[in-house]
Amino acid sequence: MKKLLLKSFCLMTLLFSNSLWAQEKKSGFSVNEITINRVQELLKNHKVSCVDLVTAYIDRIKKYNLSLGSKPPINAITEINPFLLNEARSLDKKINNNKPIGRLFCVPFLLKDNIDTYETHSTSGSLSLLGNQPIKDAPLVAQLRKEDAIILGKASMDEFASGIFGISGRNGRTGNVYDTNENPGGSSSGPAAAISANFAVAAIGTDNSGSVRIPAAFNGVVGLRPTAGLISQEGILPRGNIDGIAGPLTRTVEDLAVVLDIVVKSNMINSKSNHPISYLSYLNELTLKHQKIGVIKKFQAIDSFKNMPTDSLKLFENYFSDIKKLGVEILPEVNLPDINLDRALNEAGELQDMNEYLNSYPSVRKNYQDICTSGRTTTFGTKSDCIKFIKNLPQKFSKKYNKSFNIIEENRLYIEKIMEQNHLDALLIPVSTNGSASYDYTAMINESIASNSGLPGITFNIGYTNKGMPVGVELIGKKFKEGELIKLAYAYEQKYGKRIEPKMPKENKKIETLDIPQYNNLVTEIGFNTFNKILKESKSNDVSKILTPVIFNKIYTDMLEDKIKNVQ
Repeated sequence: MKKLLLKSFCLMTLLFSNSLWAQEKKSGFSVNEITINRVQELLKNHKVSCVDLVTAYIDRIKKYNLSLGSKPPINAITEINPFLLNEARSLDKKINNNKPIGRLFCVPFLLKDNIDTYETHSTSGSLSLLGNQPIKDAPLVAQLRKEDAIILGKASMDEFASGIFGISGRNGRTGNVYDTNENPGGSSSGPAAAISANFAVAAIGTDNSGSVRIPAAFNGVVGLRPTAGLISQEGILPRGNIDGIAGPLTRTVEDLAVVLDIVVKSNMINSKSNHPISYLSYLNELTLKHQKIGVIKKFQAIDSFKNMPTDSLKLFENYFSDIKKLGVEILPEVNLPDINLDRALNEAGELQDMNEYLNSYPSVRKNYQDICTSGRTTTFGTKSDCIKFIKNLPQKFSKKYNKSFNIIEENRLYIEKIMEQNHLDALLIPVSTNGSASYDYTAMINESIASNSGLPGITFNIGYTNKGMPVGVELIGKKFKEGELIKLAYAYEQKYGKRIEPKMPKENKKIETLDIPQYNNLVTEIGFNTFNKILKESKSNDVSKILTPVIFNKIYTDMLEDKIKNVQ
């Protein structure tokens, strides 16, 4: 194993020692707020090449992702694909030779760091999996490539998807793109922040307890948690496989519909799920007569709006007024007193799933226990705590394992019955009871409703607070009714949902000179230093109180000058 990894490392060093990327001519092409349709139009009309487009994204990431100043950096990128420009050149040859091209031709995607690709590492935000190289793409990635999408690289995440603060030993800390002192949400913190910052056209995250929807809302982009089973989970590190699912993040609802069309499992099309031929068909209606939305006022004993700040409440009032103008009828109060939000069993079967995944290719860790004893993870506490955790996990196909699925199914039937009784097309709930980004973990419990029922939920922005922070809403639909949610979100977006582009930090001129291997090494060193100085000795379950924005910025600032000096 070690010999294989050493050979791989040496091969990579030889391939990239001539710094090909530093030789690429800057295109001067602006990627700000560009959509999939616009990318296709420019490329098909030969107004820009795939190499030009990809180079523009690399330049933007180098300028703004690792800024240096009074606030911490965005730090949303874990790894830039080292083969990126070679792949772009191949796509340019394809279009220049008039060969058929896919629906996502040269559309740059970022993937959460727990989704496998054959040319970038999969570390799931953990130093314990540093250097972990899968041998094939996850099926959803293969579907993107089949349509000629280009994988720009991997984006940051909370370690092992266990958190909502964007903190890990792999990257350190990710910042909210609207204010890097604020919480970016998680665990798909990097994909959401990166899309909002225009570091890629689209991204794929994963969602268990809100891991796509929370960061989407906090960073002012569109995110979808699809119905359980709609997208393949194969090739994704299987933490919480019972309720985990991949989902797209984009800046527009239309782009989200395009991506969803591609990544849906092929066996779902024309199946009993009544999956549509294309989700784009739901973008035709800009009036929403005969549509009815129910507002979840309370679930169990929690009031969704009681503690919300006045400026965020005003945004929801404006949203209700706006969608009424589009023809939507609103049921102002729906209560879910009997929803079961118990997630204690949702990791059942994880030990077997993780061991199977780690043995499916030459992983740097042979099993779950090997991760525990690595000394490079903080998610599970000490080594003994971690071993105790995995030993106490319910076995796959055990009674507790089956009970977890039963809870999800009972919740689905409960919610859908309420929707049918009230003739509702969707349920509405704020992503956070605080309105915008905060470090209050309990404020995001709303997102467990869709998670614990296997139902789809779409999140989009409805405005900005007095401090300029995005406020997100979630619409929850019936099983396999993603199209209805897309229709509701799209009509609002087209009429009222103007996105305010976040202001980028000051350019980091020194980092602009790095080639891709050097840049990737810098990110690794940032995470490594953060882990050793802060996270390794952490004894608190709340890492956001230990790795604060101020502390992380100091760690980053202290190491950056020496690192840049060494590589130049």
